[in-house]
Amino acid sequence: MKLLNRSIRFYLIYSFIIVLTAVPVFYFVIQAIVYEEVDEGLVVQKEEIIQNAGKLPGIDSAWESKALGIQLMPAPFLVQRDSFYNIVLFDKISGEHIPYRVIESGMLIGNKPHTIQLKRSLIDNEELIQSIVIVMIILLILIVAGFLIINRVISKKIWRPFYNTVNKLNDYELEKNELPEFEKTTINEFRDLNKSIAALIERNLSVFHSQKEFTENAAHEMQTPLAILQGKLELLMQTNPLNSEQAGLISGLADANQRMNRLNRSLLLLTKIENNQFIEKEKISLNDTIEKTVDQFAILAEEKNISIHNDTLPGLTVEANRSLFEILVSNLLSNAIRHSPDHGSVRIGLNDNSELAISNTSKNGALDNSRIFQRFQKDSPDNNSTGLGLAIAGKICSLYHFNLGYRFTGDRHVFSVKF
Repeated sequence: MKLLNRSIRFYLIYSFIIVLTAVPVFYFVIQAIVYEEVDEGLVVQKEEIIQNAGKLPGIDSAWESKALGIQLMPAPFLVQRDSFYNIVLFDKISGEHIPYRVIESGMLIGNKPHTIQLKRSLIDNEELIQSIVIVMIILLILIVAGFLIINRVISKKIWRPFYNTVNKLNDYELEKNELPEFEKTTINEFRDLNKSIAALIERNLSVFHSQKEFTENAAHEMQTPLAILQGKLELLMQTNPLNSEQAGLISGLADANQRMNRLNRSLLLLTKIENNQFIEKEKISLNDTIEKTVDQFAILAEEKNISIHNDTLPGLTVEANRSLFEILVSNLLSNAIRHSPDHGSVRIGLNDNSELAISNTSKNGALDNSRIFQRFQKDSPDNNSTGLGLAIAGKICSLYHFNLGYRFTGDRHVFSVKF
């Protein structure tokens, strides 16, 4: 969850609690004020009736005036205290139930105790209370909504430099040899953050350049002594006399030297890819490249009795550097053949999503998807493998924004490239 949403969520919860608490409290407070006002009016009306009791006709017995809301009844004893309560009566004229506020009190008529009951309609007061509460609710909702909207707008404006920095870091690529330009801000914390990130990137960029320069120089410098060593070993193998033990030692040295040559060429290729030295692009036929690569590995496949099935169709073209694209296909096909057991199979196909899939029979189950495209990761004891083939394939795909993936399906390793 974003920090902005988290802070707003707390404000929203607090506002929701305030609204739920304030509305009923406000309703009951207004109701209490109205009841107090009505009760005072009923008391005044009662006092006037008691003072003018002798002027009312038939006041010496049970008497009722519906028009005035007055009811007088004999009582066994004199009530000393006034009592107030609410009742609801059905009005035949309006056809509605109407709430009333009632006061009951005691009075003496001819030294005989009576109970007087006065009632007053609350319909107008209830409507007034409801109107006030509705207005209160609307105002609270508007205040809370306005508060949240203003807070969100202001927060977005305040946090914009932070999100700009995050987006710059997401789009940043170390291989481009450029420092990201962060948005200028007057907020000290974000300004310090941008300065720290810029300094960190600059240090990492310097280290990256040093490592890349070292790898490139080392690869170039190693080519000459390796070539000389290979030539000397070939001359040494042609000398006489040469026994079998010496020939075995020389052959082992030659194999090791050839492996060093392959490793050196692979590191040099990685360095060139990272330096964007393969600028030329052209449209390349996918099917032609695959058929050409299959022919190159036909002998290796025959040695292991591996069948290769190519199900791609002509017509699809890819825009890339021809050398790099051929290396990509070659590395994936070579990896599939080398890691297939004897009498296994390799399948090359293209699905409807323009995804090239190269699969091979599995030896030992699924591979570690989190490490498989890292440098010098080897899941095979093959001495001819440098552990850089898939790393090079990953760099090429990253250069041209292809999606290189791996999955294990139906006891088969599947490497896919989506163009």
